Amino acid sequence: MKSTHCRYLHEWNDTHVSCGNTRDMLHSGSLPIADCINCFYRRPVDFFSQTEAMLRANPNDYPTAPRTCGTCSQPKQRNAVTQFVYPYWHAGAAADEIRFSIRSVNKFFDGKALCTIVGDRPPWWSGHVIDCPRIPAGPNRGFNDMVNKMVTISAHPEIHSQFVWMMDDIYFLKPVTLAELSLPRAVPYQEARSNSWSRRKSNTMRLLREKGRPNHDYATHLPHVAEKAKLAAIVEEFDLRNNCVLWECLYGNTYRPRPYSVRPLFARLTDPSASAKTIAERCRRASVMNHLAQCFTPEMRQFLSELLPDPVTEESAASEFIPDLKRKRPVRRGRRPPVKRRPKAPS
Repeated sequence: MKSTHCRYLHEWNDTHVSCGNTRDMLHSGSLPIADCINCFYRRPVDFFSQTEAMLRANPNDYPTAPRTCGTCSQPKQRNAVTQFVYPYWHAGAAADEIRFSIRSVNKFFDGKALCTIVGDRPPWWSGHVIDCPRIPAGPNRGFNDMVNKMVTISAHPEIHSQFVWMMDDIYFLKPVTLAELSLPRAVPYQEARSNSWSRRKSNTMRLLREKGRPNHDYATHLPHVAEKAKLAAIVEEFDLRNNCVLWECLYGNTYRPRPYSVRPLFARLTDPSASAKTIAERCRRASVMNHLAQCFTPEMRQFLSELLPDPVTEESAASEFIPDLKRKRPVRRGRRPPVKRRPKAPS
């Protein structure tokens, strides 16, 4: 029975199973195992049935999603300062994406914002930085460095008790509130081990299943509103100092209420050849945008520069720096790039 999961199956013993499909069948709530195996109404577990089972099993641990005020048409301004935290390695950035990400927070976040960079300081930034050098060279260095910065965030005294986790290539495109960012959003998880990222995600989901927790995929490239104390508990429970796993999925499947869809709030751009006009059209309905690293092209920078032309007060005199973004020619599959050879010496 364990190898043939059904969305209607709840519990089982040596002879009977507990069945939740009382809409299509008449029974007392349980069926013999043989009848369950041959059932015509058997359905595989999917994203939404898994959520339903989670809520049914743990109704107190997963409350309903928070609601906004909704009694007036005017947005509510927060008096408290919301901290936006960026784990960052300057040498690893494609260009100055984080400049436009911070500008977007300054322009579109409905409330007072403090942007904090955890890592090293960009040359044009004079704002708040928590120094966290990159870890020494070793296996999975880039990902382990990100996890190390999350461990630092979970314990550093300059991080607020609640903060918004950001990446340098996440941008707000329209006004957003803390309530909108706090609403949990995930996508259905699809098992894959084709690359190192998917293998890390697979290992993360396995750890969650071993603890009886759901497998919603919270690694969506969206901002995450997190509580510092809960993040510290995740660090200790899953030993993030030594485990190469995804903190977003661990945190979300442990503490967040029922997830909602990422769209239409979110748009993720994956086409490096898109023009500025195409980028604007694909982001027309979205409030938050993210892109692949190779998509930070001159056209993408043009789109962001037109949307976010005003520097924030923490940008120094070097803020007029414009990076040299050259589009790389794609290498056709099956063909190696041409090799430059030295000319033969004269005889």
